[in-house]
Amino acid sequence: MTIKKIKDYLQEYSYLKSIQSLLHWDMETMMPPGAIEDRAARLSYIQGKIHSHITSKEYKNLIKELESKKLKPLEKKLAKELRWDFDLYEVLPEKHVKELSHAQTIATHAWATARKNDDWKSFSPHLQKLIDLKRKEAALYKSKKPYDALIKLHDKEFSSDEINKLFGDLKAGLLELTDKVKKDKTFVKVKDLKGPFDIKAQKKLSQYAAALCGLPKEYSRLDISTHPFSINISPLDQRITTRYVTENLDSLSSTMHEVGHALYEHNLPREWEGTPFQEAVSLSVHESQSRFWENVIGRSREFCTFLHPTMKEHFPKAMKGISPEELYHVFNKSVPGLIRVESCELYYNLHIIIRYEIEEMIFNQGMNSKDIPEIWNQKYKEYLGIKPKNFAQGLLQDSHWAGGAFGYFPTYTLGNLISGSLYHQMKKDLPGFKKDIEKGKFTKIGQYLKDNIHVKGRSVTARDLVGELDVKDYLSYLSAKFKD
Repeated sequence: MTIKKIKDYLQEYSYLKSIQSLLHWDMETMMPPGAIEDRAARLSYIQGKIHSHITSKEYKNLIKELESKKLKPLEKKLAKELRWDFDLYEVLPEKHVKELSHAQTIATHAWATARKNDDWKSFSPHLQKLIDLKRKEAALYKSKKPYDALIKLHDKEFSSDEINKLFGDLKAGLLELTDKVKKDKTFVKVKDLKGPFDIKAQKKLSQYAAALCGLPKEYSRLDISTHPFSINISPLDQRITTRYVTENLDSLSSTMHEVGHALYEHNLPREWEGTPFQEAVSLSVHESQSRFWENVIGRSREFCTFLHPTMKEHFPKAMKGISPEELYHVFNKSVPGLIRVESCELYYNLHIIIRYEIEEMIFNQGMNSKDIPEIWNQKYKEYLGIKPKNFAQGLLQDSHWAGGAFGYFPTYTLGNLISGSLYHQMKKDLPGFKKDIEKGKFTKIGQYLKDNIHVKGRSVTARDLVGELDVKDYLSYLSAKFKD
């Protein structure tokens, strides 16, 4: 049977991807810094092997053979997704793929050093090289708008025109809501939890949260990296990281975010290994899962009530005199900040919109890396009313551009919009889920997400899951929270 032949052929692709992921994870967590050039060469080699395997004449003929047969609906969907992926990769010359992989690895290492030293000047040439390579890539796809080609690498359901409409409506709603919050004289003055916060205690809290959300310890690891991330070695080998600092407890929210990603990958259908059906619908849907656990669950009043005794146990000095209700306000403090991953829900999407607008300027309007700092600062002043004091607080804070992941940032906000729709749907389907959160019972919630999203892989679309996307559900969720 042709599908079996394809699954057998893609088994090697799956193994190569696992090796590549493991090398990436090690590079971000364990690798000695002197090994970066050697690691870049090895990752480039692996990427070349992957590319040649999934663009081979043999594989192309297998897809053609499948497409020629009379297929059932699910088989038709598989054929469609296989064709999409093949056409996406076949356009790219292997030389380009290997050169991009090498540049990404070197740039990621350069970014980590530049961020640590607040040294934009040393990183800017690396960023420009990646911009140039991704411009070449976008040109190969012959999209009307170059940026659309890069967006579709992460989510093929959206174009920049569609995102512009969604983000325009969202930005208007957010600026109106943030203005109301700023002017509200009755708004609670939030107590701060004062550190220092013991790193060992933070690690215990993160491990506790990961287990609480249902990530099996026997199939996962939690480590430390410069920028938190989740990487899928295989469904039975999930690696997540977080970042600990003594000044705050943002490690908790970043851990819950990465757990959301890992749960999705862990629950994908194993019988479809190597095929699109063992992949997430899109990065936007992937982000909906991480943002759901981080925010809808992790910043809810019910979760703060449940977590309060554990917080007092781990951080007795900081939690002295802090009630569950006050902890809820701490977790949702609505003050604009410079760091995206530390932002509250009210301001988070403005961080993403800024990055999206800059990416669109780079690829649709020809802006280069040397021009980014000035535009970045202007937009932060306009949208959030603040400006970074240094590059580490500004455009060096994220690792995405160093990894060449242009077109990735909009998926965070698209994911938030999807999470808002999921929240409203879950209220209908699981009316008692908030009471479960308050009791620390997450089995039903986890099973709901698994059954309705995770196990479907790419056999569905985002629209199949939540319908046509708009900003109403998400803005109503935010409005209810911050009015409350």
